[in-house]
Amino acid sequence: MREKDIYEAMNQGVLLCDEKSRILYFNSSYSRFIGYRLEEICGKPIRDIRPGAVVPDVIANGKPQESLFRVENDQEYFADVYPVMEDGQVVGSVSVVTSMMNANCIKDKMLKLEEQEKVMKDRLSRTNGTHYSFGQIICSSPKTLETIAKAKKVARHPVNILLQGESGCGKELFAQSIHNESDRRDAPFVAINCAALNKTMLESELFGYENGAFTGARKGGKPGLFETAKGGTLFLDEISEMDYDLQAKLLRVLQEKKFRRIGGLQEIDTDIRLISACNVNLQQYIEEKKFRMDLFYRIAVFPLTIPPLRERREDILPLMKHYLHIAEIQNKQNYTFTDEVKERMYCYDWPGNVRELRNTVEYCALMALSTEITLDCLPPSLLQGQQVMQEENIIPLDQRIREFEKNEIMHTLDIYGRTTDGKKKAAKALGISLSSLYNKIGKSET
Repeated sequence: MREKDIYEAMNQGVLLCDEKSRILYFNSSYSRFIGYRLEEICGKPIRDIRPGAVVPDVIANGKPQESLFRVENDQEYFADVYPVMEDGQVVGSVSVVTSMMNANCIKDKMLKLEEQEKVMKDRLSRTNGTHYSFGQIICSSPKTLETIAKAKKVARHPVNILLQGESGCGKELFAQSIHNESDRRDAPFVAINCAALNKTMLESELFGYENGAFTGARKGGKPGLFETAKGGTLFLDEISEMDYDLQAKLLRVLQEKKFRRIGGLQEIDTDIRLISACNVNLQQYIEEKKFRMDLFYRIAVFPLTIPPLRERREDILPLMKHYLHIAEIQNKQNYTFTDEVKERMYCYDWPGNVRELRNTVEYCALMALSTEITLDCLPPSLLQGQQVMQEENIIPLDQRIREFEKNEIMHTLDIYGRTTDGKKKAAKALGISLSSLYNKIGKSET
């Protein structure tokens, strides 16, 4: 029996690509998902057919991507994409897609995903001290996707990174994701909040100390984070709050790649990748003599700003859905948001960013008297004050959806072109009919 006979007998769709992401083969089930016959697109790069395909990413980094939710030609399905290895080298990929025929199937799959996510987090935590990777960042806004792309690019280079952003916007999530994307992923990720300790305690945590170095010191001494993070990543959160004199000692470690324990004479080599984070303007701190300029240039070889949630509103609804799903599992109860709640949460400015949004969703789930989350379930901060936009300034949700669809179509047309043939390909890639495409973009594009 030939391999292709086996593939054809499967209900799941199977796609094979070579090392350059070109289509080698797919079975009849996969053909029904994408609306093409094999002879029509064999040999073409997969992203020419599906611009959002993750096959090139899997081939590039050799890491599988599993349980990806997709919609194609009005069909909902999950995709698993795996690299194909030969003599330790990636020589292609195999994708398996499974159709979700009803909401119950999707629910079961999502519950399974949740368990897989927990197992993965536990495994990561046991091995290198992290819980997150880029694949776990819930987002759909161009700003967030651009930030992730920059973070992935710099992760592969051994430079120090400064993450800037408001409290609650996900700086440690990005720090852990950068570590897990880097060559240091198998080594420790060690984090400390510089604002949580006074100068003496922070110094002893960073540098460690020898036996009898000070009153109360642990017998036998203690290694510092410069030692425990060796070969990996040291994450200094709220570095702006580090004592000015201690900043000079950190600068020397970064310059010399050596340090001495408190009370010690021996110089110890260190090999760390430093990721720092702050939620203040460090340039202003430099002007006020609160932060050293020379240290700033050492830690900010690559500054990366995490945008606040109010500047990436497209992420709000997906995040609401994600945290609501967690609440459903915890409370063993299904919930839905009313359109009024979605609109109110979409328009709110979220001064506490993603952390505040998560807490708000949990609060709503606890306050709900039924499976429906209404305006009455919202916390006071979303019901009063200047954070809530006036009704006359609210753009209807269906209008926002139309604008989002139009932007996605325009982006796809930029890829395929605005000729008739290009529009046909764009419509097929988006999973809509050509007439629907024309209707959604308006007559100005026809």
